[in-house]
Amino acid sequence: MRRQLTTREWMLLALLGVILLVSGYMLLFYIPQTTERDRCIGETEACRTEIEAARLRLEEKRRMERELEALFSAETPPLSIADYDNLQPVMFELNSILASTADYSLSFSTVDASQAIVRRSISMSFTTGSYESAKAVLQQLHDSAFRCMLDSVNISIGQGERDTVLVSGSIVFFEYQAEPRPSEGAA
Repeated sequence: MRRQLTTREWMLLALLGVILLVSGYMLLFYIPQTTERDRCIGETEACRTEIEAARLRLEEKRRMERELEALFSAETPPLSIADYDNLQPVMFELNSILASTADYSLSFSTVDASQAIVRRSISMSFTTGSYESAKAVLQQLHDSAFRCMLDSVNISIGQGERDTVLVSGSIVFFEYQAEPRPSEGAA
């Protein structure tokens, strides 16, 4: 049995010690710290993304508040959407507008009540004595007290002694209901 280690053995032991120290440092300190740093960087990026999204939402909210403030500070208040089953007031409105025409015809389609905004389509045709009066009637329909949209309007100007103007198309009135229902029959 030998009592002393050779220089070569001391060098190998020193090399083994250095490898153990580097491995211990890597396993016990460097890798956990790197993992923790990467996790923190990821959380920081996620927080920055959330902050940016919140900032954009805040800017959008402020823009909408300014628009609403300008809208409600105007001379004429904005139109609101009537509550569902507003047929009788719509009929009175249509009658008062179309009373100035020579004759008119209305045909009601199925009411689309499958969403919160109900669509009531009405096919119409009316006859007037001039293009200006037809235009005035269409403008009154457009500016109705109830939210509506004129759709597929055709204007035919007659030839001959009676220069009558025939207007046909459809108008869609919008109404609001809190709970959407399945589509209903014609109203």
